Amino acid sequence: MKRFIICLIAFALLAGGGVCKAQSNRTNVFTVVYATSSDGFLNVRSEPSMKGKVLTKLWTASHGLGHGVLLEKRHKWSKVSVDDIEGWVYNKYLGSMLWYTGEGKTFLVAKLPQTPIYGENYADDPAGYPLFTKVQRGTIIADDYDQIEGYYILKTGHDYLFIRKSDVEVRQR
Repeated sequence: MKRFIICLIAFALLAGGGVCKAQSNRTNVFTVVYATSSDGFLNVRSEPSMKGKVLTKLWTASHGLGHGVLLEKRHKWSKVSVDDIEGWVYNKYLGSMLWYTGEGKTFLVAKLPQTPIYGENYADDPAGYPLFTKVQRGTIIADDYDQIEGYYILKTGHDYLFIRKSDVEVRQR
């Protein structure tokens, strides 16, 4: 009987109940974030607290594009990645943008373990587009996108983000 109860508890935790679900609310939709504070930035901290060490800054949107990527959203704090530094920002001054509406007929899903998303290339460098960020396999990237040559394009107010067609799956709704 004791063994049966332990198995039931383990199953409930693995199925997403109890403590496991409360600890991680990891998003699976690619979301770019930026600061909306009047001073133009948000401190990215080592823990979700004003007492956390400041690791870097998340700046306001530039050319219609944010500078960080949302990793996890909680009630008052969100975990973000800024220039490969992960930390926490206060939600009151956090803006976000995404290219997934949930209404498109098709949507893009990352298929590599670390799927690269590239930014605008202003120098016309023959090496191609600079890396903006990487997202995990299975991340929904967009259902609002365009295409050009070997890339899917995510449009912003001014800049674009690019994803190689070979790095994503196109799924039907």
